[in-house]
Amino acid sequence: MKEDLAYRIAEVIQTGLLHGVLVIDCEFKPVFLNHALCAMWDINQQDILNQSIIDTFYDGNMKNLNGDYQGPLIETMDTGREMSACEVYLNIPGSEERKWFLVSTFLLQGENGLPEYAVGNYIAIEKFKVFENKLDAVNMNIIKAFCKAIGVRDMYTMQHSENVAALIVGLTEYMKLSASEVTMAYLAGIVHDVGKIGISEEILNKPSRLTEAEYEIIKRHPSKGADILQELEEFTTLAQIVRHHHERYDGKGYPSGLQGENIPWISRMLTICDAYDAMISVRCYCDPHSVEEALAEIKKCAGRQFDPALSNIFIDFIRDCNSGEAINVTSESI
Repeated sequence: MKEDLAYRIAEVIQTGLLHGVLVIDCEFKPVFLNHALCAMWDINQQDILNQSIIDTFYDGNMKNLNGDYQGPLIETMDTGREMSACEVYLNIPGSEERKWFLVSTFLLQGENGLPEYAVGNYIAIEKFKVFENKLDAVNMNIIKAFCKAIGVRDMYTMQHSENVAALIVGLTEYMKLSASEVTMAYLAGIVHDVGKIGISEEILNKPSRLTEAEYEIIKRHPSKGADILQELEEFTTLAQIVRHHHERYDGKGYPSGLQGENIPWISRMLTICDAYDAMISVRCYCDPHSVEEALAEIKKCAGRQFDPALSNIFIDFIRDCNSGEAINVTSESI
């Protein structure tokens, strides 16, 4: 049963370093949770496995005093409604603390066609909220509108953008860059694919190899995204980062064929984070790579596709994250 469950989880969700994953059965008992979730919630796997989370954390109450479900995963199992990339302010189980998470939920059906398990994917976005609170509210609303518009047409791109934002923020923190650079990196991650808003769903979600003509259409998205962003004076720098996130270190990228350090600094970081998340994610036309396979590919392409120095730093960052040594930002450091 465990092997079968793990296989089905892998089909639905990428259990990578930035994702906390919790799987509950129809009795709301956890049957799987990963180490990332344990760290996010400061809990021990063995303390909650096969124990009702409603009883363990919420005194037997499926809903709170306001009549709201205690969390998206409980709501999904109870109602059958799956959720996609919802920003939620959750009570941390077993404590009075609350934090922001980006949550997606999925149902896994049994042979009888009825829900057997519910899977929750959690990305901690508390520090992103710190960034957003320091930005102009109007501009932040514009950025969120862009992301929502993309998500309506292509959920993978929306989730990918959130993942890339988390990766590049972690990388810039790991490099101990300035607060302004970390914030700019976060924004670049969130909006780097905004130019895909004008590309048809047939091309974006095509399960087979793109034709040459279709690939040429895809290659326009960095320029289109930059054109959208530079309409606002405050986004001029951001627009240039987005425009060049598909340049290659060897000068064979697009749209401008920039080479080496002529490519904006954050664009070079964004290129690596973008490629890494694409490699480890479940996509309609290919199976995901393992973390080590993705890191090996980045190392192989260092000096050609990727900045060699940044490639080495990124590989160290991911491996340190896996060993629990990555640096975490706090609101006081921003």
